[in-house]
Formats: sequence, structure tokens, C-alpha cells
Amino acid sequence: MFFNTATEELDSYYPIRPECQADAPMTRFKARVGKTLSPRRWNAAFTQDGHLDIAGVLRRIQRGGIHPTIKGAVWEFLLGCFDPNSTTDERNEVRERRREQYAAWKALCQNMVPAVGSGKFITTPIVTDDGHPVEDNNGAVSNGGPMDQREFQWKLVLSQIGLDVVRTDRTLVYYEDEANQAKLWDILAVYAWVDKDIGYVQGMNDICSPMVILLEHEADAFWCFERAMRRLRENFRCTTSSMGVQSQLGTLSQIIKAIDPKLHQHLEELDGGEYLFAIRMLMVLFRREFSLVDAMYLWEVMWAMEYNPNTYALYEESREGSTSNGEANKMNNKLLKQYGKFERKNVQTGVADQRSALAVFLVASVLEKKNKQLLREAQGMDDVVQILGEITGNLDAKKALKEALKIHKKYLSKAKKPIQFPQIQPSQSIFSVKHEMEGTIFAPALEGMKHVKSEDGVMLTKPFLDVCKLIIPVIEKFGAAMALVKSDIGGNVTRLETKYLSNPTKYDHLYSMVQEEVDAKTAKGSSSCTNGLLWLTRAMDFLVELFRNLLQHQDWAMSQACTDSYTKTLKQWHGWLASSSFTVAMKLAPDRKKFLDVVAGSGDINSDIEKFCSSFSPFLEENHKFLASVGMDALKAS
Repeated sequence: MFFNTATEELDSYYPIRPECQADAPMTRFKARVGKTLSPRRWNAAFTQDGHLDIAGVLRRIQRGGIHPTIKGAVWEFLLGCFDPNSTTDERNEVRERRREQYAAWKALCQNMVPAVGSGKFITTPIVTDDGHPVEDNNGAVSNGGPMDQREFQWKLVLSQIGLDVVRTDRTLVYYEDEANQAKLWDILAVYAWVDKDIGYVQGMNDICSPMVILLEHEADAFWCFERAMRRLRENFRCTTSSMGVQSQLGTLSQIIKAIDPKLHQHLEELDGGEYLFAIRMLMVLFRREFSLVDAMYLWEVMWAMEYNPNTYALYEESREGSTSNGEANKMNNKLLKQYGKFERKNVQTGVADQRSALAVFLVASVLEKKNKQLLREAQGMDDVVQILGEITGNLDAKKALKEALKIHKKYLSKAKKPIQFPQIQPSQSIFSVKHEMEGTIFAPALEGMKHVKSEDGVMLTKPFLDVCKLIIPVIEKFGAAMALVKSDIGGNVTRLETKYLSNPTKYDHLYSMVQEEVDAKTAKGSSSCTNGLLWLTRAMDFLVELFRNLLQHQDWAMSQACTDSYTKTLKQWHGWLASSSFTVAMKLAPDRKKFLDVVAGSGDINSDIEKFCSSFSPFLEENHKFLASVGMDALKAS
């Protein structure tokens, strides 16, 4: 009995731990007789010698997904692991060759780090930042000789992979078995070694996990993941000036601007014009927004819609003559049917380079679904993130894909030229002409700090918030790089100021509103003033550390100064989404010299930055001390 209209039947293939049932996103996808690709229909799609009728398979997947018992085998074709025109014997040869290649790579990695392939995995660093083995690493590092840069960088990332593995799909019974976690870690560790250019980046674990679950043989799971990364890896590419996903964020911006200019303008006014809030959806293809069953359904339908019959040939260096160039000149209806419906449209309209473009239109469909709420309720980027976060477990993948195709059609009709994937350049919002000012841009904040404390040494609400507001003009000179910080500071200042103005006498002292919430047991609420003060203090910690870096590291580029400051302050408190957004934002940092020239005015900028840091830091330390005293200083982002 392969089909049951009850969703529980599909969930039973990927059981959830009992204690996690209540928090797991609801599964909406249901296998349907006559629509979902069944094992019987799949087997019938092969000729006697093994050639696959890919056109018929694509039609069925696009109508209703794939049954769990055959997902892994079908995914190997969708992702270009195998040529549908190959025979069974030819595919067996390819599979055996790949397994041998994977085994060789894994043995090489194991020689460097014995933990690879041991059934265990690493979660603590095995090398220091300067390349020395960490003591008491349980034999994780085998060679004591000098390491080249590639080996050093690889060993440096292994503990991060381990930490991500622990967090990956931890609601599933499957990952209660450490051997399965080790299998995921081994694949990611080997991939990080093989991909010399990009290596491992957080989020790849979410892409790899379903392959590990679906394909029993570790090497087969690795190659399926490797093929998936061929489609997605550019999103993970990170340079000193950009991150790959910015290309798709730029495309998303174009799409929304064309189909919904009112929403696009609203997001720009909220400093969301860079669409950084969509990073997670694009990088891990909605893994966090859906249950595992729904996410896999979404992926396979997307891959079927984007399928190009030349993918395998393009991936295989040994088959240089098998590209689609010759076929393109003699395209006919029979050949067109071997393309997915989305890719077929691109071929017919002559649109090139549509890598993962359907995912961008899918994000656009989510924004359109939330259009009215965003326009009505979003007053800052925090609100945008919160509203979009509400789709988790509440989004129908099938309907979202249908809407994405409609938006694709609408966009093509409105766009004056074919879709491009623009590379967003570092922010150019620094003034091209230096505006002279009396003293530096820090001067008002330095004056304001004189009044933050009362005569008896108590922190006063309004003067403290005023100083925070006076730093916003400095933040604005960073342009898009600090859009998230500006939104965070501005939003939390507004929250605290609103409470203060409701009763200035009662809330004259900064900590009075926090103590009131602590006593009422409402301090941990996401909209509490306690939460506002905590995150305002942390944001100001980041800025103080950044300003110090600019003073102490004259040779650092602005992006390096920003990244180092973020790592030392906010990063430990951020979840994956916020961390990824900041990583991209830091790439948009302006030129260091231009920034300092603009903020200097007619004063001594280095002297004023030093004064600001030394004078404001004690206020922040006092905030942390008070928040810790009421048990509120260690809250993390949800």
C-alpha cells in the first residue's frame, strides 16, 4: 500500500522525536494516486536496457512530487548524477567509479584527521588560529609536520561543521544515532576539502541532510550533495567585497520593483532595499520554513521544473561533446518535453543563466502573500523578519510554486529585457563631496554623554537614549552595510522612548522599566523594554568595538574591521538568519578612508572616536551588569 491520503503516512518515513512533535512544522504534502510519482510508475519509465523516459517522469513530479521510497533514486537523475539516456550497466560503472573516488578522498582526509570515517565527529577546534595543534584533541590531528594554507583552513572549519551537524534536523529520530550524524559530518568534511574554492559554509548542512537520509550509501549521498551544490554553491561564495547570494537578492529586488513597486518602495524606506531578510530562504531553499517532507517536495518539484536534459553532460568533463549547443539549433517539441516547464520557458524566450531562478520567484511569491501585512504593520526590519517568520509551517509549497510561476510570467511581461543576475556592488552611499561640519560627527554624542548620569550616579533614561540616537548619523554614513544595525538601534530606542514618555517621572531612571517587567515576569517577551535595552546595548557594543578597531588597526579594510567587531560582540547572540544577514551586510562596507574623511568634519576624528569609546563603554558595562543581576543578559535571538 504505497499511498494513503493521510499525511501521517509520509511523516512515518522520517519520524520526529516525541518531545519535539509539538514544535515541528505541520506537513501539508500528501502523496496522491495518479499524481505523485509512484515506485510502479518509476520502474515502468525505464526501457529494458535502462534508458529513462525523463519527460514522463518530469510531468508526474511536477503534478505531485515523488513517493518517499524512491526519492533518493529519482533525485540522482534530477540533480544530474546520471544521464537519462544511459543504460543500467553504464550507470553502474559511473556509480562504482564515483564510489572509488569518494573513498580515495575520504582516506586522504582521514590521514590528516583520523576522526574522519571513525563513526565520531569533531565539535571543538583541533588547530589554533596560528596553525598549531590543540592539546588534548583526542588524537584528532595525525600529522605534526607543517601544514599548507589549504590544510590549515580545512582543519579550522571541521569543528564548525561538527557544531552545525549537532543542530541539523535535531527533531528527527534519525539523528539520535551518532553514526548518522558522523555520516553527515564525514560528507561535509570531505566536500570542504574537495571544494578548494569555497569549502564549507554554514547552511550546506541543511542542503546535505536530506541526501544523507535518502541515500544509504555514503558515497552516493556525497555525489548527490555535490551535484546539488553545483546549482547552489555560488550563493555560498564569499569574498572581501561580496557574498554570492547578493546576486539573487538583487534579482529579487528587480522582480518586486517591477511587479509590486509600492511594496518595494516600502521596504526601501525601512532600509530593506537590499532584501537581506531573504538570505536564509535562498541559501537553504526554505529548509527552515517547511517540515522535512514539505521541503523535499518543494525541492524535487523545483528541480523538475528547472530540469535541463544537458545537465549531466555539462557536469561530466569526460563528455565534452555532449553539451546542448548542437541541440539548441534543432530544438523540437520532443526535445522540449525533456525540459522542466520553467526551464522550457527560458529556452523558448531565450533567457540565459537561470541558475536557481525559480527559488527567487518563490521568495517573491511569499512577499506577495504577505504584501498587505507588510505594508500595514512593518515599521522596521525587525517587523519584516517577524512577519516573514510567520510562514514557518503555514505555507503550502504547491500553492507557493504555482504563484511563483505566475509571478515569473508577470515579470517577463513587464520587464523590458531578460532577467539578469546582477552582482550588488559595495555600497556607494558615502557622500561624494565632503560636507564640512563644526567638529566631527561624534561631537553631539560626546556632549550628550555628559548628562547620561544624575548627580548621584544613576543612569537616566532620556539622556542615554538621546546619545544612542545621536550615533545614528554616524551609522548612516556606512550606507547599506549598517542598515540592520541602524534599524535595530532605531527600533529599540523608539520602544524604550515610548515607554518613558508614558510616564517620564516614573521611568526617569533607565532600569526602572526593566525592573517593573522583571517583577511582573514579562521581561522575556520579545516586545518587552528589557529585550529592547538588551539588544540596544549589544548593538552599541558592536559599534564601540568597531570604532576601536578603526583606531587600533590602521591597516585593516573597513569590512575586516566590521567582521572582527561582529565576531567579538553580536555573533554569539545571533541565530543563523541574523548571522547570515550580517555576513552579507558587512561586505557592503564603504571605503575606510572615504568614511573617515566624511565623518571627520573640521575636528580631530581619531581623538573624538577615542573619547567616545572610553566614555560610552562604562555605560554599556553598567547595563550588562544590571541585566545580569536580573538574569536577562544571556538571552539569545530566537
